[in-house]
Amino acid sequence: MALKSRMLARSYTTTAQPMSELNITPLIDVLLVLLVMLILSIPIATHQVEVDLPRGGETNETIRIALSITQAGTVLWNGEAVDRPELQSRLALTAADPAEPVIRFDPDANTSYDDAVQVIHLVGEANIDRFAFADTHEHRVFDAE
Repeated sequence: MALKSRMLARSYTTTAQPMSELNITPLIDVLLVLLVMLILSIPIATHQVEVDLPRGGETNETIRIALSITQAGTVLWNGEAVDRPELQSRLALTAADPAEPVIRFDPDANTSYDDAVQVIHLVGEANIDRFAFADTHEHRVFDAE
């Protein structure tokens, strides 16, 4: 019986025990507020790239030369068929021209890559400064035909 009376005499308390874990929710809230303030205080990037754009009101019209290659490999200078020596002489005259004409290269979509590279190489050998690729939108899709 003594055992039973000891069990009844024992008291159980329902008071809360101290938490052994740290509540980090307020810490995260403070860090997020600081992060937002830091982002707002950073200045906007002011990097500038200088680009010389053509002016529409110029009276001095630049000369444009159309250089193209047909699918058969024929080189056309402003629509006129020329052979390699004639092309080299015309490129040399163009390089020496003080008006600095622009050569617009427009090969046919099915032109051989080798033919196009040879013409580009001749333009490079002639030291042409103003060379541009024209109408490249038709070369975006390659067919397996």
